[in-house]
Amino acid sequence: MPRVTLEVLQAIRRSRKPVSKAELVRLTNYSLATITEHTEILLRNHLALESDRGPSTGGRKPQLLSFNAEAGYIAAIDLESTHAGVGITDLNCNILISESSNDIDVAAGPAAVLKQIKDLVLALLRNKGIERSQVKGIGMGLPGPVEYSRGLPASLSIMPGWDRYPIREFWAQHFECPLYVDNNVHTMALGEQMLEQDSKVDNLIFLKIGNGIGAGIICNGHIYRGSTECAGNVGHINIGHDFLCYCGNRGCLEALAGGRAIAARAEQMARDGQSELLAAILAEKKKLTLADVRKAVEESDPVAVELMREGGTAIGNVLASLVNFFNPALVLIGGGVSQVGDVLLASIRQAVYQRSLPLTTRNLSIQHSLLGEQAGIVGAAVLTFNEIMHMPFVNRELTFTYK
Repeated sequence: MPRVTLEVLQAIRRSRKPVSKAELVRLTNYSLATITEHTEILLRNHLALESDRGPSTGGRKPQLLSFNAEAGYIAAIDLESTHAGVGITDLNCNILISESSNDIDVAAGPAAVLKQIKDLVLALLRNKGIERSQVKGIGMGLPGPVEYSRGLPASLSIMPGWDRYPIREFWAQHFECPLYVDNNVHTMALGEQMLEQDSKVDNLIFLKIGNGIGAGIICNGHIYRGSTECAGNVGHINIGHDFLCYCGNRGCLEALAGGRAIAARAEQMARDGQSELLAAILAEKKKLTLADVRKAVEESDPVAVELMREGGTAIGNVLASLVNFFNPALVLIGGGVSQVGDVLLASIRQAVYQRSLPLTTRNLSIQHSLLGEQAGIVGAAVLTFNEIMHMPFVNRELTFTYK
C-alpha cells in the first residue's frame, strides 16, 4: 500500500469513530485533494466505509468515513513452551473467538505442534463461519529467538527441532495468505502498545516473566529487535548466584526468578520442611508447579511469599539498569509468573525506584500488563496487520501477496 494511503488509513482506524475528510486533513496535515484521492483508494478496496453524514458547520453535511474492520480476518497464535493460545481477530485486532490448549509441548517438535495449532485455527474458523480465503494473514509468537526478517526460529535448547524450521512453508500448505512469526515477547509488546496509542507512549518495555524472562522494547514507537533480531534476552543477565541455567551459564536471572526455577526452589523448600502448605501440596501431587506456588502465595504462606519477593527484587534490580539505560515512560509486567499478584509487582517497583536514577523514574509508570493473558494473541494480530497493510493491493481487492 502506498505510504500516504497507509497514513490516511491509520488515521481513520485510530480515530475509533467516523471521521470527515476535513478532520483527516487536520490529523495528517495533507491537503484536501490528497485526502480525497487516497480515501477513494481505500473505499475501492473496502478498507474504508462511508458512514452517516456528520453535523453541518454552515454548509453541506460532511460524509463520514470509518475503518472496515470486517474486510478480512487474522489468525493469531501465541505459542508458549507448554501451552498455546489461538484467536481469530478482525482487522482492528479485536478477538472474535479464542481458545487455549494446555496439552502442547514445544519439545515434541515443530511438525506435531504446528499440526495441533492448525487444527485449532480451523476449528475456530468453522465455529465463526469464516472461510479460509477470508483470512488475510497469520501471526505467530514463539517462546524463543526468531530471525524475524526470514520467518525462521533460531536455536533454543528447550525447542529441539525448531531451529530454522520453515514455518511459513507449513502454513502455506493450508492458507493462501502470509505468515509472520516473531518472538512472543515482541508480539506482546506490540499488543500493549496498541492499547497505549491514545496516551502516545512511544518508549516502553514489556517484561514477560514466565518460564523464561524476556523484554519487548518499543523505541520511538517501533519494536526494537536489534542487529540480529534477538534483543531483549534479559533473562540471561548475570546477577551473581551459582544456579545453572539451561543456556549453560551460571548466574542468569532466569535461573533464579523464572517460572521453572521458582517451582523447583519451592519444591526443594517443601522437601526440606520449610513450608507445611507446600509440603502438603507436594505430598498430594508429587511435583510442584508455578500454579501451586501462586496458590500458596494467595493463602499467605510466608515461604512462598518470600520466594516471590526475592524473585521480584532480582528482577527489579535488572530492570533498574534497563530503566537507567533506556529511560522508558512505561514498564508493563506480564507472563505467567506475574499473575501471582501484587507481591511480585511491589518488589519489582521497590527495587526499580530504589536503584534507578531519580530523573529516569520521575514520570515512569510500572504496572501489570493491560491485556493479561490475551497480550500474545492481540500482539500477533497487530504484528500481522502492520505487515499486510504494507503489501500491494491486487485487482482492487483485499488480496495480499508476499513481498
